[in-house]
Amino acid sequence: MFLGGSISRLQHRVGGFFRRLNDFPLFDRSQWPLSEFFAKMLASLAVGAFVARRILQLPDFPGIITEVRWTETFFLKLSAFLPSFLATRPFDMERYYRFYGYSRHQIVVLWATQFLIWTVETGILSGYVVAFLTREKAQSLAKGFMETIFPLVLALLPFLIVMTDYTYRQWIPEYSHAHIKGLYAINFVLIVAGGFNLIGLFTMRRAFTIMSEARVLIRTGLFRWIRHPLYAAHFVIYFCYTLLHFHVLTVFLYVAFLVGQTLRARIEERKLASVFPEYEEYRRTTGMFFPRLFRGAVGF
Repeated sequence: MFLGGSISRLQHRVGGFFRRLNDFPLFDRSQWPLSEFFAKMLASLAVGAFVARRILQLPDFPGIITEVRWTETFFLKLSAFLPSFLATRPFDMERYYRFYGYSRHQIVVLWATQFLIWTVETGILSGYVVAFLTREKAQSLAKGFMETIFPLVLALLPFLIVMTDYTYRQWIPEYSHAHIKGLYAINFVLIVAGGFNLIGLFTMRRAFTIMSEARVLIRTGLFRWIRHPLYAAHFVIYFCYTLLHFHVLTVFLYVAFLVGQTLRARIEERKLASVFPEYEEYRRTTGMFFPRLFRGAVGF
């Protein structure tokens, strides 16, 4: 009983803290001058910088094999005068995996899957720029800490996972036959989930938002069956990256991401329901993150 009371008091205090935060004018986007213009410009510049960095780091991921070795000289010249966080030195994938006895066919397949991952993920980043620039005007702007800052913090968590040390080879060393098979499996899932993410992003581009705002109600494409297909794809994508960067910190970040995104989705749904009367019927007939298999079942 004492423990239950302590938890209840803690929840009350935390809830009160966030309610007070929500009342701050700073977290009311309607009070920000030219907020939509600056949001589009700053987001486009930030995402564009990520795309440029990914292009510069092509020789490190997916790496260099015989078919693309002609690019190595060019990227070496770039890495000589650009800082390492922008342009890394080429990674000779073919030489590296031959040392461990892998066949050329295995190496080429691995390189091809990683190049597809690079292509899909760069496409997603580029799609964010298009979505920011072409989205419709918000019918209900974000207001309060949980609708403005909280989604931005959540958007950073996956980057923290990817920025940690790559530990896959520590858990499954290169000399193990399971090493490349595991990479094949993870890469395949990343490609499929990334494809769903890209399709969903293209479908919802007019309604795209990071903060919790209501712009347009999208019910076509993947949204016919799932209310949050992008979040569902993100769960799968960053589960794969957690496996590749597996340690206590990344597991904690991933769990925080799952919980936070679920809360974020519910906040967004309340916002959409307050603007679009038909949203409640849409919510009853679709799954939250997975398609609803049975009529009347609770979607999640």
